[in-house]
Amino acid sequence: MGDVGDSKHCLIRQIFETMSYGDDSENITEVTEWLKSKENRIFLHIGKKDEAPNGETLSIKNVNNDEALCNIFVPEAATVEAVLKKLGEAKNAWFEIVPFKRAEIIHKFGSEICKKQNLFAQLEVAIRGILSKDTKKVLPLLTDCLQYYSSFSLKYNSGNSSWKPEGLVVAILSDVNSLATFGYILGPCLAAGYNIILQTGPQLSLVASFLIEIAIQVGIPEDTIRLIPGDVDPNIFLIHPKVSVVSIFDDLYKEKYLVANHFNKKLINFYSSGIPMIIFDNCDLDSACHAVVNGVWGFTGMLPWSVRSIFVQENVFETFIQKLKHKIKEIRVGQSDKKNLDISSSLDNDALEKLVKIIEKAKNDGVEVFQSNNNAIPTLFIGGNVFHNNVIVEDAIKVPIVTLTAFRTINEAAALSNNTRQGLAASVWTESTSLANEIIGKLKVGTVWINSHGLFAADIPFSPFKSSGNAFFGGNEGFYEYVDVKSLKTETTSQVQNAESMEKAINEAKKAQDGWFKLDEFERMKNIQAIAQDIQKNKTWGLPENWINNWVTIIHDYISNQSSNIVKKKKSFNVVAIREPCGVIAIENSEDKEMHNKKLIIAALIEGNSVIILNDAKDTNDFYTFVTKLLPKGVLTLVSHSQEATKIAALHKELNVYIGEKNNKVFCSLPLKTSSKFKVVKTDEWYLIRNKVTLVKSVWFNKGLSFV
Repeated sequence: MGDVGDSKHCLIRQIFETMSYGDDSENITEVTEWLKSKENRIFLHIGKKDEAPNGETLSIKNVNNDEALCNIFVPEAATVEAVLKKLGEAKNAWFEIVPFKRAEIIHKFGSEICKKQNLFAQLEVAIRGILSKDTKKVLPLLTDCLQYYSSFSLKYNSGNSSWKPEGLVVAILSDVNSLATFGYILGPCLAAGYNIILQTGPQLSLVASFLIEIAIQVGIPEDTIRLIPGDVDPNIFLIHPKVSVVSIFDDLYKEKYLVANHFNKKLINFYSSGIPMIIFDNCDLDSACHAVVNGVWGFTGMLPWSVRSIFVQENVFETFIQKLKHKIKEIRVGQSDKKNLDISSSLDNDALEKLVKIIEKAKNDGVEVFQSNNNAIPTLFIGGNVFHNNVIVEDAIKVPIVTLTAFRTINEAAALSNNTRQGLAASVWTESTSLANEIIGKLKVGTVWINSHGLFAADIPFSPFKSSGNAFFGGNEGFYEYVDVKSLKTETTSQVQNAESMEKAINEAKKAQDGWFKLDEFERMKNIQAIAQDIQKNKTWGLPENWINNWVTIIHDYISNQSSNIVKKKKSFNVVAIREPCGVIAIENSEDKEMHNKKLIIAALIEGNSVIILNDAKDTNDFYTFVTKLLPKGVLTLVSHSQEATKIAALHKELNVYIGEKNNKVFCSLPLKTSSKFKVVKTDEWYLIRNKVTLVKSVWFNKGLSFV
């Protein structure tokens, strides 16, 4: 019996030693066939698709083997101008389709994208070095956005039958955008009936071209979505009279965006160079280590919510480092065209060279650098935040790097995390509910994930804080960003004065706002209700009684219409969308007191903002002065409206939002990153007014797997 067993053992061993394994390479045959159907070229055509390409030629190569895949033709300015003119003057065939049919087509568009996920995955593998499994994780969010917003075609038309889109929407995307970004653009814009221009980076233009092809196949008219491949001067769109909305999914601090928004287009921005992860001593360190791998190096680290800084509580810092090093030694790393990998090491040559230089400089500066098998990916910078040490420039990074820094207290963790221009998101790891709730309030970001990372949903709104964006994305709020657009008129000349008053008002408002917001919301409401009672008792300002009574009515109306936070369930998560104030808001009041947006002022105050009123109606000064004295100092301030006051406001870093009813010469002369704080309010609907004076912080709480 022993001999038989030994012979069987030898036979099995021989089979395992000599057996051949299947090919572990990703098949990109579908990509090559698709590119052949496009004659291996992507370009902007003016009229017919078979016309000769024009512009600068760029060769797009497979990042895994450097083989040429196709040519991108970056169009000349004259070509872009011709296409904008053509689309702007042509009849909008998409909007002419009845709303219920548009909804059906958009929903089908999402379904077809889902069916073509393999080709999308192959494109991302070859062009951007993203693993197939990573693309298939994010693609459902693109599909969900389209199918969620498809219903808005009917919803908005039924309530606003006279509304129609004016002009074009232009979306500018760099090569480091996620596929999901297309959903946040195409979903609301198609539902609203817009024609859309997608101006993308060279690599992303292949994905955009395939999306447009699917759109046409499902019944969206050919000129509804047009592609401008490669980088072009954004000024073309900002000065063109047929463009009404410009959505920039890129860093407004780049040199090419240092242009002025002279025609005051509706500007939507979304960008982040990486987010923090905060790890407390009472969390599951092993789960946090697993999240680091996906959060830092998943999607080659190019997502806006990729982790760049990890802050670990001091008493578990060394333990966490050892666990993370052990985890990194186990992960499978390779080129994106290989299957069964954990992370991709496929970077283009420029990114790889930058990464190598950063690693070398960090070593020379005394930062501890950990690498697995001497590979550039993955790399850890331990014990010193290289962003703050100027080893790398935070807002220019396009390579997957993470720094690990110790902290002692919750306040220190919050301060470290907030010490950046980014305000997109943060990932927090703790088992303490009270600690989680405390850090949520201290973080100046639009999304907080508790014991999780990188979660978004089409129906959950979020709004990036600080320089990560100036709009809402997802949910009802994301749709209204594209329909709340107004044709603006030129501003009349204002007197130059009041610079010192405005400077003082902003500084006092900033000091007051934090304490005002820390009051319980109900306490703020009671403060405003008391003001309503005092207004009724003191009608001595020589103003029309109905104008004064209207303030009282509006105060009670807002309180009775106050909406609670949004709470939704997503599989094993409870998601709470919390309204937070924008901060310090300046509001213009015109000479005509009947045009004063009382609802806007009341909503801004009750939501926890400090408000500066730039008043042109001198006969109302006594009334506003009376109200300011009923509130804590700095919460409401009155300043005479002037061009000089506006200049101070526009350039002051502590002013968060400037709201006017018309075009503003000062803001239109500033770079996009500065002028983006200017907003126009043309509505008196509470829902839309609330969106102007608040941000939405989405918080994801894990309920546990037993709820799935």
